[in-house]
Amino acid sequence: MSPRPYRMERRQESTDENRRRILKAARDLLASPQAAARFSVEAVARRAGVARMTVYYQFGSMRGLLQAVCDSLALAGGLQDLPEVFRLTDPHKALDQFIVAFVRFWETNRAVLRGAMAVADPDVVAVLEERSGWRRKGLGVLVERLRKQTGRPKPKDTPDTIDLLYMLTSFYTYDSLATPRRSAGQVARLVQQLARKVLVKTKTSPRRHEGHEGHSRSRN
Repeated sequence: MSPRPYRMERRQESTDENRRRILKAARDLLASPQAAARFSVEAVARRAGVARMTVYYQFGSMRGLLQAVCDSLALAGGLQDLPEVFRLTDPHKALDQFIVAFVRFWETNRAVLRGAMAVADPDVVAVLEERSGWRRKGLGVLVERLRKQTGRPKPKDTPDTIDLLYMLTSFYTYDSLATPRRSAGQVARLVQQLARKVLVKTKTSPRRHEGHEGHSRSRN
C-alpha cells in the first residue's frame, strides 16, 4: 500500500489547521484595542504562530485574507440564510427579515467589525466597501419588488429610498442604537419602524396644495 494518500491527507489537515488559526488570529486581532494601529499580515502571522509566507500561501494577499475573514463572519452571523429572505413573496416581510438578518450579523461580530472599520489599510477599506455594496444591491432588489407590487417608491424617489435604507441597515446605525438598555430584537424593530417611514408616500405635493388653497380663496 502506497503511503502517498496518507501523507497527502496529513498535509491537507495541516493546511486546514493553519487556515483556521490564521482566520482566528485575524478576527482576534481586529477585535483587540490595538486593531487600528497594528493590524497587518505580519501581526496576524505572529498571533497565529505561523510564518508570514504561510499567510500569503493560504490567502494570496491582505485582501484575500480579509475576504476570507468576512466570509467567516458572514457564516458566524447567519448571513447564509439571506437567500430565504429573498424567497418571501411579500416584499415588506422580506425587508423586515433583511433588517433582522443584518442586526443579527452586526451583533454577532460587533467587536471585530468595529476594529475593521478603524483600520486605515486600503485593502481593508476596499473589502469592507465591496461587502457593503452587496448589501446595497440586496436593498435595490427589495425596493424594486416593493415598487412593482405597491407603486412606491416612484422611480424618481428610488435612489433616495435605497440610500436611506442602506443607512438604516448599516453597522453604524446598529452600533449607535444597540445600547445596554436596548436588545438586538428591539434594535431590529426600531429600524423596521424607521424603514416603513422611509417607504411612506407623501400624500400632497406643495404645488397641488397651493392650487387647492388658491381655488378655495377664489370660491370665498
